[in-house]
Amino acid sequence: MTAQESSRLGRCPVCGEDVLARHVLISYETTSADREVWAECPGCGGVVHPR
Repeated sequence: MTAQESSRLGRCPVCGEDVLARHVLISYETTSADREVWAECPGCGGVVHPR
């Protein structure tokens, strides 16, 4: 596994591009202690919640 694969957060729900940790704009914990992130998609440029 490469460093890039290990930093993959998911896919953009809009265009399907891989979203990596380096694209994160904001990261936070929810009340249930889950980590959530919003990131800039490298494909479409939108601010997305990677899945």
